[in-house]
Amino acid sequence: MPPPPDIVGIGVCTMDHLVTVPRMPHQNENMVAINYDRQPGGLAAIALIAAARLGARANIIARIGEDDTGAFIRQILQDEGVDTSQLLLEPGSESHVSVILVHEASGDRSIITRPPTGKPVAPSEFKRADICAARVLFIDTLNDATLQAARWAKEAGMTVLLDPSLPYQVIKPLLRYVDVPIVPEYWARDLMPDEPPAAVAERLRDEGAQIAAVTLGERGAVVAWEAGTQAFPAYEVDVVDTTGAGDAYHGAFLYALLQDWDVPRMARFASAVGSLNCRAMGGRSALPTRSEVDQFMARQGL
Repeated sequence: MPPPPDIVGIGVCTMDHLVTVPRMPHQNENMVAINYDRQPGGLAAIALIAAARLGARANIIARIGEDDTGAFIRQILQDEGVDTSQLLLEPGSESHVSVILVHEASGDRSIITRPPTGKPVAPSEFKRADICAARVLFIDTLNDATLQAARWAKEAGMTVLLDPSLPYQVIKPLLRYVDVPIVPEYWARDLMPDEPPAAVAERLRDEGAQIAAVTLGERGAVVAWEAGTQAFPAYEVDVVDTTGAGDAYHGAFLYALLQDWDVPRMARFASAVGSLNCRAMGGRSALPTRSEVDQFMARQGL
């Protein structure tokens, strides 16, 4: 019998079609791409792949369509060491697809998405034991399944980490069960338009989070915890594509939570992984192993 997972995640898996362009195209322009690739994507998928590359045992609960895209997503997740035994197949449906235009010079990107045609995972499609066998739960949205999973995880004393794909007012009922919300800057700005990121992290702490972070892209992240609030920088790398940098940060934080490190070490480690993931095209191509991160951090004097 295989050992239980360290991390279980519930979320959406996508197929990302990545196109590198010399600049963003104008209306009605026919442009020649510099490069093209396809990779699995989605907040949960990339975060769990990142954690698995670092050495964690990760299990994903998600739905894919009965199409070539779904088969591709499943195969890559399996190749990356993510347990796909609860990757649910919906006959007749189409999987989630995104087209990502990546600016060659800066690595910035624009994303066009076709949502999946299948229904979300239902609470009846997994058991309490499927969640509570792990130590950490990753969720990225509010629906009946994530709310039930988070409630079970909280009752079991697990750590719940959130990467919100919905605004605060929509996802607020979930926050009472979340220990570690790690939110992007645009989400923080929407919540408190006139306040700095540190104020948003501190508000999330006031609302019950143990650790709260706001990721700031190339400017790193601001993290609030019991000992205070601190900014942690991103690290300089040769940026090729910023796709998945935030997801890599979340995956690294999932892994770091398992190590029982202090918060500054977790935050620096996650920043290193997010930075390193920008070295190649796509959300997973440059995800590092633990030894690569350790070597990189040593070169930074950390």
